[in-house]
Amino acid sequence: MSGTNVVRLEHAKRRRGGDPPVSEVSGVVLVDNIAHDKQVLIHYRDAAGEWRVAPARYDSAPPWGSPERWVFSGIFYPADYPEPARFAIQVVAAGREHWDNNGQHDYLLDRDGIVFGDAPRFGVDRLQRIVEFVGWRYHMDVIGIQEAMPIAGRGHVLRYKVTIGRSVGPGRYAHARCVGIAIRGSDVSVLGYTECESIPAVELIKP
Repeated sequence: MSGTNVVRLEHAKRRRGGDPPVSEVSGVVLVDNIAHDKQVLIHYRDAAGEWRVAPARYDSAPPWGSPERWVFSGIFYPADYPEPARFAIQVVAAGREHWDNNGQHDYLLDRDGIVFGDAPRFGVDRLQRIVEFVGWRYHMDVIGIQEAMPIAGRGHVLRYKVTIGRSVGPGRYAHARCVGIAIRGSDVSVLGYTECESIPAVELIKP
């Protein structure tokens, strides 16, 4: 498998739900419109360790036609499955194959996590996108970033404890939260978020 700009992951998320509960992977893929007829396929490793293929479906495109937006869902794991979901993306168009496999590492997606695949570097702008995905509808400012230890057994993974809050004035914040972030290459996963046990010296006010 080799990487290409013809296809790239925009984002994928893994969420628990259903009755009985399961863990489902879904996401959005961006595909250059290099041919009218194409297949967009998600190659993923299931809970038994077998590789399977799930088709993505066309969703939309800008007026100028490219890139197209393709969506996928219906990749299921047991709700308590502890391992990351592993997947790569294949496009078959005009007799050729194009792959996005995260630089030959595949994408890894933790339980209740989000992965962004469209940029190699982590920054405050990407943090804002992550915050939007975990459910806040108002602007949150970064108060502090604390680096934690790499996660053992998962390759080179950096973890960050990011303190965020809604600014209500100089040095004053409401709705302060701590968000756990894991970064592996171009993958960014949200590990979870909670009220901060300790925060930098800022004044918090009640919502």
